[in-house]
Amino acid sequence: MRAFSTAGNRLGLDIGSSQVRICSDNQMILKEDSVAALDMEDSTARRFGTKAQAAILSAPERYRLVWVVKNGIMADYDMTRDMMRYFINKASGHSVSKPTIMAAVPCDISSVTCHALVDALIHAGAQKVYLIPSPAAAALGTGLTLDVPDTVLSIVIGRDVTNAGIYCSGGKVCEGNISFGGHTIDEEICRYLQDQYRLIIGESQAERLKSEWAQVTAAKEGRTFGIYGRRYEDGVQTAIEISETELAPVMQRILAPVVRMLKDLLRDVTPEMAEDLLNNGMLLSGGSALLSGLSDWLCEETNIPVTVPENPDDTVARGCWIALGKTGLLPLIVENGEKYYGGS
Repeated sequence: MRAFSTAGNRLGLDIGSSQVRICSDNQMILKEDSVAALDMEDSTARRFGTKAQAAILSAPERYRLVWVVKNGIMADYDMTRDMMRYFINKASGHSVSKPTIMAAVPCDISSVTCHALVDALIHAGAQKVYLIPSPAAAALGTGLTLDVPDTVLSIVIGRDVTNAGIYCSGGKVCEGNISFGGHTIDEEICRYLQDQYRLIIGESQAERLKSEWAQVTAAKEGRTFGIYGRRYEDGVQTAIEISETELAPVMQRILAPVVRMLKDLLRDVTPEMAEDLLNNGMLLSGGSALLSGLSDWLCEETNIPVTVPENPDDTVARGCWIALGKTGLLPLIVENGEKYYGGS
């Protein structure tokens, strides 16, 4: 990695349940799985990200794969600290100065969890840490401005948590999150096929089915496709044929919690804000934003236009980096990590 200038030593950080993304100078400089390879001999995490995946392939009898982040927050303090030390060093290259970091956090995160995250990042090598809710970061990452009277609705569907927020005039109108994400969709697809067809498939196949075939809204004469798996009764390999028309209402049922959360948030807006949202629309980001038909279906369910940005996975990290230049303009949205950290 190249050495960073002083300006480049400011990092936007999205610690997701599936990937860690780091942005600097408006460029994505790191994307790696938020995973560790645990050495089963001494229960120590020795490899992270790509190297962790390689360790599992080379010595599966020695290492166990552990996802470090669950539901958008740290599952293990020590492992998160060590993982972030590795990623921060990798992203900062040969820079001798410690970076200032803006990290995205879930909505409604507790002060205890914030303290643990800031503490882990400081001990991982950060000089200073700021925190911003992930929907606000996503909005900034697509070029929206939050310190003006316009009302912004932003939703981020991650691997196992969905966050949404409504912002206006540099402040938060309301925020919410639910334990729901792309991994939830995969699990529910597996459950549907087992219940309906007595067919067992793996989550990797369910993820491929979701991304390549599933439609949230489907035409009356949708495509059909084959699914291979094992029969529940005897484990024999078999195949079934299913259509988009059949799967679409299943996808809508699975995604219903997202709509309920959005409708709960919209109850808190004023008529003036509602008019803004009708004009400005809703921003949809995160790993599941590109799910076929999802934006159209959310528009139908909420009566609000939906915009999906280019590279919706990257908007949160990019917005975190942009927010580092707006800390004085967004004091009601951006938190200074010093309030949570009492020193080393």
